[in-house]
Amino acid sequence: EDAADNDFSTTITAGDLGTVIIDGDTPDITGCTASDGDYGVGEAVSITCTFDSSVDVTGTPQITLSNAQVVDYASGTGSANLVFTYTVAEGHTDSSDLAVSSIAANGGNIEDAADNDFSTTITGGDLGTVTVDGDAPDLSSVAAADDTYGIGESFGITVTWDETVIVSGTPTITLSNGATVDYASGSNSAALLFTYTVAEGHTDSSDLSVSSYSGTIADAAGGAAAAASGNLGSVVIDGDTPDI
Repeated sequence: EDAADNDFSTTITAGDLGTVIIDGDTPDITGCTASDGDYGVGEAVSITCTFDSSVDVTGTPQITLSNAQVVDYASGTGSANLVFTYTVAEGHTDSSDLAVSSIAANGGNIEDAADNDFSTTITGGDLGTVTVDGDAPDLSSVAAADDTYGIGESFGITVTWDETVIVSGTPTITLSNGATVDYASGSNSAALLFTYTVAEGHTDSSDLSVSSYSGTIADAAGGAAAAASGNLGSVVIDGDTPDI
């Protein structure tokens, strides 16, 4: 009431407060997706987490996956879709059904236009048919039949890994005498055969070994096979014909 004891009127004139917007809803994750596939060591998985409103990102938020790997934010600020990039490394826990387990600010933040901080609740964290193979093929052995090999003679060199490998193209192995030997057979098994034919001028060797390989040899998930090296046993190379 006023000084004359008049009660107030319930009529409001010009009650509009201007451009005042109330947003009492935190940005929530509605789902996370990735391209279906088998991912091996060294391969990258792009994971998109979608919020129910556009968000701005500061710092480097992180998601944790069901195989316990922690993955950094990569891009997407200003939109509803944030991208996190996961690169599989040797020793990561395998997973046949990868999912996003949690999200954390990691010293940064994710917030909407009204400065509401993001919700840490994950809805739809299953990434679909995403398989992670964190074990690249490891070398088990190299072997050849013990003998002395002269010009024109051929013998097989078997390189064996600890799991099935798939060959693309024609990989080669390099031997300790400098010779380069082509892949012959064995793709989709653990043992690959390379066939070496001794030619005139090849450097002699009384103890032949494998020095390295080049080309594409990987497991089904794309993890590159480990380096190949090792002694072949009592394998002697004589690359010099008897000259008068």
